[in-house]
Amino acid sequence: MNALPCPVFLFSMDSDQFWAAPTTTGGLKAYYQAYGKQTSQYQLELIHFRDSDAVAAWQSRWHNTVLPKLKTALDAGQRPVVGFSMYTWNAAEFLSLIHQIKAACPEVLCIAGGPHVQQAEDYLFEDPIDLIILGEGETTFQEILDTPLSNPWTEVNGLAFLKNGEIVKTPERRRRTLLDELPSALDVIDLVDADGNCLYDSISYETSRGCPFKCAFCEWGTGAIGTKMYQFSMKRVRSDWRRIVDAGIKDIWLADSNFGALKEDLEKAQYICELKAETGLPSSFATSWSKKHSPRVQDIVLLLHRNGLLPHYQLALQTLTPLALELSNRKNMGANKYEPIAKQMASEGVPIAAELIWGLPGDNLPEFERNLDQLLRTFPNLNIFAYTLLPGTEFYERREEYKIETIPVAGYGKAKGEYVVACHTFDRDQGIEGYFLITAHILFAHGHLLPLSIRYLALQDNITTAPLLRKLLRAVCAEYQDELNDIDLSDRMVVYENRARLYTAILQNPEALYTLLRQQVFTYLDAANCKQHRDAIANIIDLDQALSPRVGGPTETEYSFNFDVISSKTALDCLSLPAPEDLSPKAQRFNVKSPGGVGTILKDPDGGGWLRGEILSPTIEVQTVRIMHPNVKPQLSPQ
Repeated sequence: MNALPCPVFLFSMDSDQFWAAPTTTGGLKAYYQAYGKQTSQYQLELIHFRDSDAVAAWQSRWHNTVLPKLKTALDAGQRPVVGFSMYTWNAAEFLSLIHQIKAACPEVLCIAGGPHVQQAEDYLFEDPIDLIILGEGETTFQEILDTPLSNPWTEVNGLAFLKNGEIVKTPERRRRTLLDELPSALDVIDLVDADGNCLYDSISYETSRGCPFKCAFCEWGTGAIGTKMYQFSMKRVRSDWRRIVDAGIKDIWLADSNFGALKEDLEKAQYICELKAETGLPSSFATSWSKKHSPRVQDIVLLLHRNGLLPHYQLALQTLTPLALELSNRKNMGANKYEPIAKQMASEGVPIAAELIWGLPGDNLPEFERNLDQLLRTFPNLNIFAYTLLPGTEFYERREEYKIETIPVAGYGKAKGEYVVACHTFDRDQGIEGYFLITAHILFAHGHLLPLSIRYLALQDNITTAPLLRKLLRAVCAEYQDELNDIDLSDRMVVYENRARLYTAILQNPEALYTLLRQQVFTYLDAANCKQHRDAIANIIDLDQALSPRVGGPTETEYSFNFDVISSKTALDCLSLPAPEDLSPKAQRFNVKSPGGVGTILKDPDGGGWLRGEILSPTIEVQTVRIMHPNVKPQLSPQ
């Protein structure tokens, strides 16, 4: 009797609540089924986890499900395989899983690939990984399975492994230029169940590979991906996208690095709009945009926006500080000319946002604060991130040169990256204070607690918002320390890592929260000799409170105001100061519709702008631009 096919388990995991089809490991399986020499001898199975809880649940039962299959294969003289698609968000869980599997079954062949393990020497000496795939993985994976166990791995390009205690790296795997030669992952992934119900909310899809930029903090333009861009044909894209919407998948999230940079990208956008008009799907279409933001990019943005497909248009500025731009290899990038783009898109009602990173070598806190104020005056939304040092990037390799100091991300060390807290241009105290500042922005601006108030103050010539943001956060931490007594809110990094919990806690009692915030804002204005803004900011804080996210279910509440709410809000939504007469005493009453959901639907401040309140008025022309976050699905938004 012939032995059963040798089992090959390919593991993948989504990030947070982004529930998407496993296209990465699906691509590996599809490629082997199309090009493998021993397809009948292997049984490839995809194991896709929704989140870390799903990993833990699998670990509790795998001894009764997967381990017997591995043991049976070994007894038959085979060498079963476990392969892991490693990214920053899943590396901690997968390293734990690798240790567990290898401890129970040391003879299993363990393969790791993906962006997070491209610095192979950080893993091979400490973790029981047998082979690390460097660069594109499809052909390398196929050749691994088709290489006899008696042959050395040196015959397979694009590999790193240990031999006699030393790392061996085989010749670089040449990138594939004809991407249509890669079979579609959709050939092997079930998108619907037996009853025809869609299995996934979203899908990550690439129409091109490569990034022409080599940003020092990013893995995209490194050797793992390459700087030259290649793309799939429109025939392939059309076929796959039709299959995706026919399955009922709501959101398509492109894995392209610079969408809009290629002339075919306009045709892709036109086709996705055709699908939307015909089928109603997808609900949204998100991507990483070209850094040049050319007229073609802007045409694509407007096309998607007019067809209700654009969750956000993000300009990945990352920093405005000259030295940080230079060290990051972004000095001459077209995205730096952002002001006219931002104004044009805001005038069209496009959900535009800018990205900013704190902690890049070459930056410092005073310049970052000036950059923050400048962008608050220019963009309706800012997404600010802490810089996490990632393996395989230029900054990672030059960490000693730039005197980069780090601390582990959430206690996971190399598995999930490292927070940069100091370098040659800012010391550790300044670095950690920067984390505290971005936490304050995430809560009060991005979390939609005081977005209009912060914008009003940023638009003033004589006010700096950064000290105020930190003052507000320190007051909140002091006020809520007893309530959150199991975390140390005097530790700025603890506050950053527990920002979601702090956010949901302070919104349990809005009256107490906004009484505290008003007091702190008034004190700050008095100390800054800006008392002339007291009456105006009092009005705007009232409006922010009325529109803030709420605990509980949907509500409709009447509020009284003492100024021209509609004119003032419209001006601020368009990044302009209200006229003096707009803020003059004028009694008004409006109903505000709130979707609720804090602590249930909304569990972190990233979705605050999505679940804000809306003024119910036929005359209002502009509502704060929405930025969709993967954790808050569009079907949960207020109608």
